[in-house]
Amino acid sequence: MRNFRVDEYAVSQVIGVVLMTGMTVIMISAVAISIFSFSLPESAPHAKIVIVEAKGGINKYLHENVIMLKHKGGDALNENDTKIIITGKGYKYTGADPEYHSAQDLRVVYYDLTGDNDLLGANEEIVEGTSWDAGEQIELYGRDGHLAENMVDSKWKLQSGSEVVITIIDIPTNQVIAVTSATVKHP
Repeated sequence: MRNFRVDEYAVSQVIGVVLMTGMTVIMISAVAISIFSFSLPESAPHAKIVIVEAKGGINKYLHENVIMLKHKGGDALNENDTKIIITGKGYKYTGADPEYHSAQDLRVVYYDLTGDNDLLGANEEIVEGTSWDAGEQIELYGRDGHLAENMVDSKWKLQSGSEVVITIIDIPTNQVIAVTSATVKHP
């Protein structure tokens, strides 16, 4: 009888290759699952907003302090999801309109655009309808903080000749939509 000698060396190489391939597939699967399980962050709307006019003065009445903003293009901005921050030199009021105060750093927040403008009792909405669309213009008045239902933290006046900066923020994503600035003109 003949003795056949079986070479078991080749079998161990094949098993090693199969095990290494299996481990590689498992590792790639684990990495892919961990990467694709994260959701992408929401994107903020894109819009071009510019200041058409900013006028006011510390010695002027609150309704004579006005910022006109124009939506020049891009996505419509929902009035509930849009915050506006006004910064510059001026004065912030929480009570009645005092006679005169010197200018200081000013920061006024419109928490959304659902409120009314209080232009001498006219009580017009800041945004017509529910969204601020391309081509539309809105006006923000120093008296806007007067109404209880308006989402403005205070009344305000601007210093003539100073720079005012408007920052528009998307509330759900907390991302900046636009930043625009202008020099305040005397009315």
